[in-house]
Amino acid sequence: MIELYQLEQLAAFAQYGTLSRAAEELHISQPTLTRSMQKLESEFGVPLFHRTKNRMEFNENGMLAAEYAKKVLEQTQNMLDGVRALDRASHTISIGSCAPMPVLTAVQNATRLYAGMTISSECTDCEPLVEGLTSGLYQVIILPYQPDDKELCFVEAGTETLYFALPSSHHFAGRDGLYMKEMDGENMLLYADIGFWHSLPEQKMPHSRFLVQNERFALEELVASSVLPCFVSDITLKTDGPPPGRTVVPILDSEAKVTYYMVCLKNTFPKVKKLFSAYAENL
Repeated sequence: MIELYQLEQLAAFAQYGTLSRAAEELHISQPTLTRSMQKLESEFGVPLFHRTKNRMEFNENGMLAAEYAKKVLEQTQNMLDGVRALDRASHTISIGSCAPMPVLTAVQNATRLYAGMTISSECTDCEPLVEGLTSGLYQVIILPYQPDDKELCFVEAGTETLYFALPSSHHFAGRDGLYMKEMDGENMLLYADIGFWHSLPEQKMPHSRFLVQNERFALEELVASSVLPCFVSDITLKTDGPPPGRTVVPILDSEAKVTYYMVCLKNTFPKVKKLFSAYAENL
């Protein structure tokens, strides 16, 4: 019977062209590889190689065998990956979110409701979230809009509203509200990991320059020490209050307030029903 390791060796010989190079890559001796190829040839019952005094190369039989070996190895790896992914999915709830704030609550709820399971999360744009939900990468996603797909289940998952956090000396600090176009052209601090929110200042404030920070600590230090405006949301204001020395001014653009929706596939709903119920109870 042909063993999997023999097919791996056959594929390695096809890839590297010589026994010595293939043996080196496989971390075995050349005589060991030679004997293994001879045994494999015996299993096939037909010659696979042209042999000369100092060289061995595939004949037509060997080239076809190597092609089949590559396919079998790929299918074997796909089988292993698929089975492992299924097992991992049965012990994992993966949550993808369009923004960082709603996923914090989702992860907290999932951790409380699904003891013993691994809860993973990721923040990315809306399009890859939907694709990831369909492909099984995520069991749950959070979107800033209500999906229109009969194959999906969804529930409201809270709201978020953006504000300007202006230095107290800023000329707009006394305003009761501001449209983003009024701030267009002003340089601002911006956190990198804000998901879909990135597109809003780019669209509404095309003449502004944004000093983007990848680390929350670095952003907080700059907010405390600089006079550049920044954004805050009502979620962070509830937990942390306004940044020191800053005046919070509401953003009047309708796009600055969104309602989030937790979404899953209908066939996944039984697995995440408790998580959805936790949000439904709060509506």
